[in-house]
Amino acid sequence: MARCTYIQPVTPHNQIYKIQPDTIKVAGNQIQLIAQGQTDGQLIIGYYRCKNQIEQHRWQTESWPLLLIGDIELERIEGATNRHEFDYAQFMGQQKQCFYQTRMADNTIIKQIQPQGWLDTLHHWRQKGLIYLHRLPPALRFHAGALLLGVRETDGKVYQNVLGQLGIIHLLSLSGIHVFYLVTIIRRVATLCRVPREWVNGGLCCLLPIYALFVGGGTSIVRAIGLILLRLVCEMGHLHQSRLDSWSWVLLVNLLWQPYLLLSMGGLLSYLMAFALIYQWRNGTFATTFWLGLLSLPVCLRFNYRWHMLTILINGLIAPIFLPITLGLVIVAILLLPFSYPLVLLGEGFLNNLYQGLAWIAGLPHATVTFGKIQLVPLFLIVVGTLWLMAEPTNKQRVKWIGSSIVSLYMLSFIIIHFNPVGRVIMFDIGQGDSLLIQQPFNRHNLLIDTGGRLSLPQKKWQRRVITSRAEKVTINYLYSCGIDHLDAIALSHQDADHIGDLGQIMQRIRVKRLICAAGLPQNQQFKRQVRPYLKTVIIEPYLAGQHFTVGQQQINVLAPVIAGTGTNADSLVLQAQIGDASWLFTGDLERVGEIDITHRYPQLRVDYLKVGHHGSQTASAPQAIAAWHVKGALISAGRHNRYGHPHPQTIQTLQQANVPFWNTAECGMLEWQYGWGLRTTIKTTLKDCD
Repeated sequence: MARCTYIQPVTPHNQIYKIQPDTIKVAGNQIQLIAQGQTDGQLIIGYYRCKNQIEQHRWQTESWPLLLIGDIELERIEGATNRHEFDYAQFMGQQKQCFYQTRMADNTIIKQIQPQGWLDTLHHWRQKGLIYLHRLPPALRFHAGALLLGVRETDGKVYQNVLGQLGIIHLLSLSGIHVFYLVTIIRRVATLCRVPREWVNGGLCCLLPIYALFVGGGTSIVRAIGLILLRLVCEMGHLHQSRLDSWSWVLLVNLLWQPYLLLSMGGLLSYLMAFALIYQWRNGTFATTFWLGLLSLPVCLRFNYRWHMLTILINGLIAPIFLPITLGLVIVAILLLPFSYPLVLLGEGFLNNLYQGLAWIAGLPHATVTFGKIQLVPLFLIVVGTLWLMAEPTNKQRVKWIGSSIVSLYMLSFIIIHFNPVGRVIMFDIGQGDSLLIQQPFNRHNLLIDTGGRLSLPQKKWQRRVITSRAEKVTINYLYSCGIDHLDAIALSHQDADHIGDLGQIMQRIRVKRLICAAGLPQNQQFKRQVRPYLKTVIIEPYLAGQHFTVGQQQINVLAPVIAGTGTNADSLVLQAQIGDASWLFTGDLERVGEIDITHRYPQLRVDYLKVGHHGSQTASAPQAIAAWHVKGALISAGRHNRYGHPHPQTIQTLQQANVPFWNTAECGMLEWQYGWGLRTTIKTTLKDCD
């Protein structure tokens, strides 16, 4: 389960770094930027937190290059620590050749400079364009940036989610199509003005590469410009080259520049959709969109794990009009912005209504199938088969045979994902919090114990930014990848935000039948507010020590609390279960007094695997309890560099003195224990250094 490796440079040494203004991203009070070392040319990511709104505005409107001067403490960009989690470090390393980051202190020297060459000037004017587009309302701003400049703002996540849920995210991957429109208009105007064709072609060959740099080298736009340039060169040299040959040459050159291009969803969809358009350029609109949807489906399942049953229909209805309409609205809005903002708002309203309609369709009950993460081999075979069908759609015998093979591959992949005979106990690396999953064999029944989360502090409006919760990045993502769209139950140990703070995030996206909790917690006011929106769809079941409940065929015994409490650490819901051939104990944040009390009330209790209480704090893991339970292995859920110092050295010493091996998510990432016929039961880790 080790992460993928790739060539990495040596650690950059202290030097002057240059910041191009168009790499600065402002999200609330958080600043993210990319700086380039002036000695070795390496890129680093810088983070800074604004102290006030004036400072935020200064970063938003900065259009000149900046120099970052002084001693800068660098650290490696943290990668994925959970299975199927998006690996940001790998993405930045492969796509940007950027491996390090820094947290910029208040005393960091940042000096504004004048452009020092044509590239700096290009970045300056690109930032000017981005600042201008930022004056547009949200929907128009997102689409203007995505379609014209290859920039997708964090605030546009809602639009990407809707397109992703409907399986039409590839519409943004075709954004470079506006370059073809632009070139066509220029050539027609030049013809009307009697400008020689050779002059126009020569001018375009000079201007298009500059435009590619100006828009930031986005994959779709670079692909489109590359195809146009190749066509222009062939025309000027009186050479004949097919569309497929042009596509192949552009892909080859792009791969030499970006070797990992096709490992990203955007890069893969961009070239795959362009390839399909080459085959379909003579067919009707509906036929074209049908094949585009069919080709994009396995790619979307690889990265998004879900499929909407109306995807093909939506493709046929929306794809032909989406790009022309959005491009038209964006261009009109850009031109009208200085003169009539109310007319711009009309375009904004149209886009919002369009997305509201799409969101309604995306949210139709039972319309979305959680397929799971399709593997690379069936993905490749399905794509090849689909392309083969596109090449010979009139051969009925071949269409029948290939179509049946494709359907069989989908069905086989679905069965393998949804009926996996392996059972698992998963401790997610959720940061400073707890979240565990008991995943029974064949994926039929699943219990989540705690959800993780963090305490949200009050912020002013200018400080707020869109934050994706760890539950969405990790837990929900993992469940979807396994084809799981519902949970039999969520057991909540107690009221702390790091244990149940993300409950709402999970219940918005995953169907939950029951909430298991300690008696007394349902009367907690904070808990009431959190579950109020879901009371019509979920059953709340409070328990006390001595009771038990079942999830599928699995019996879960409740060992604490003895009396109803208010949801504090001392009132933690303690669960014991015989899973496979091992006894597991999940203790929430139970403290030492409670642990010792359990040893007295259940003197015969033996524990093979212990979820260490309170993240390894010294307030838990009493030596008497560890000895009485004869613990064989301990799992600790703690955040990296957490301010509490978890796990505490005293807890580590207790486990070592008892000869109990332990695994800590802060060092090992996600922890996984598998059980089932013929499996060797052991703890697997996600990070290589703990294998």
